[in-house]
Amino acid sequence: MRPARLKTWVRIIGIAVALLAVGLCLRTLIDQWSAIGPALRQTHAGWIAIAGVSSALSMVGLALLWWRCLRLYGTRTRLADTTAWYFAGELGKYLPGGVWSVVGRGELAQRGGVGRGQAYSTTLLSYASMCIAAALVCGALAPVATRGSGLGWGWAVLALIPLGCLAVHPAIVRPILSVAARVTRGRVALQVRPWGSMLGLVLWSVPTWILVGAAASAVTAALGYDQQPARVAFAAIAAWIVGFLVVPVPAGAGVRELVFVALCGLAAGPATAVAALARLLLVAVDMVGGLAGLWWARSARRSRDQNEPVDARVGGARTSRESSR
Repeated sequence: MRPARLKTWVRIIGIAVALLAVGLCLRTLIDQWSAIGPALRQTHAGWIAIAGVSSALSMVGLALLWWRCLRLYGTRTRLADTTAWYFAGELGKYLPGGVWSVVGRGELAQRGGVGRGQAYSTTLLSYASMCIAAALVCGALAPVATRGSGLGWGWAVLALIPLGCLAVHPAIVRPILSVAARVTRGRVALQVRPWGSMLGLVLWSVPTWILVGAAASAVTAALGYDQQPARVAFAAIAAWIVGFLVVPVPAGAGVRELVFVALCGLAAGPATAVAALARLLLVAVDMVGGLAGLWWARSARRSRDQNEPVDARVGGARTSRESSR
């Protein structure tokens, strides 16, 4: 198959996948509506607004984390472009399989001029950094969240803080990167960075998890339920990460809600309503951000094509024809 035709098919498949992901976002909203519809009629609009803004800013924070990862490894991209690739790629997490958000981000960044290996490698690095940051925040919240709740393991969870810091030490990271490079035949190839730089990436995403916890606490207040904010935040962050790690489940659907209900300390009914509404807000952010990201990425690509010198386009086309012979 000729390169031009292959590129056309790849683009068609990409559009189809994006539309399917948006459809699954809408399906998620519809599926959750029966659980949250009655509760919504009694919500406080101010708290809902705070929860919505916190949810949106938390996802922007993860986009910034990826941008920082790219910069750490020498790839300079515009913040607006990186944010667009992030949100558009994240639509893929609603597809079964758990890898489509990685593929979506990587391919969009590659089309935007980032090397494919660098795009995929830094995406995986940003996922690892955000998980470690979530562990740090959970460790800090656990003693407060479990106080007076009958859960005696709160102080033990503090151990996640030093363990998380050690997890990005070069002595730990080096063999992991070596194995990843061998398994992927060099496609995931990152050089070990100083401990301070890696800790900086982790700390960069800590505010994201504070915002995720704040959003869940605001939803709890909006629905009129009384529960310690630290415990709700702890449950929300733990649920988010457990859902993320359950790879075969699209966007951790159902898993996050179960973990949240088990940890938040609310009765099952109120806990389900809080989990469903918090998820609704995040899905809405993903859908709006994903559509905006797709539009931005497409517009930026079209602008680059229009501004590309004619000689470069002719030369590129000639090279493609020669290579296809």
